[in-house]
Amino acid sequence: MNEEKEKIIQQMLYEKDIEEVLKELPSINDSELLYVYAYNYNWGNGFKIPKKILLKDCCDLSTALMIFYSADGVRYLQNKDEKNDNLKEWSVFIKDLYDMILENRFIKSDIKFVPPLSKVQVFKLKKDLVKEEYVFLENIGYNDLNITL
Repeated sequence: MNEEKEKIIQQMLYEKDIEEVLKELPSINDSELLYVYAYNYNWGNGFKIPKKILLKDCCDLSTALMIFYSADGVRYLQNKDEKNDNLKEWSVFIKDLYDMILENRFIKSDIKFVPPLSKVQVFKLKKDLVKEEYVFLENIGYNDLNITL
């Protein structure tokens, strides 16, 4: 990640409001930039921006999985049947993202992703997940972009 990309991300994170970022996202076609921005995203700003990122053609599987886990996707994997009316927006977001990942809507890239799970969590999940869901447990890529800005 070069300094120019980092500066663009920092501006999006700290100098622009949500509406400005939403207008800027369609012109971004760099999967590394999307990943680092999403990695640093403030979830207190809601789901609009992550939804828009996930709909980008350049959004890869590593970015989708990182967003899934950043949005507490592990809770969804552990109990897919749980209904929570207090978290309706989260429930819809996480279910839609889960489905998109299983439908192979995202391509694998060289961007590194390692599920943020303990060995115990992986062991327990492997007992509950079907083979198609193992994508949520895979390590992907080698280009580590977990950069905090």
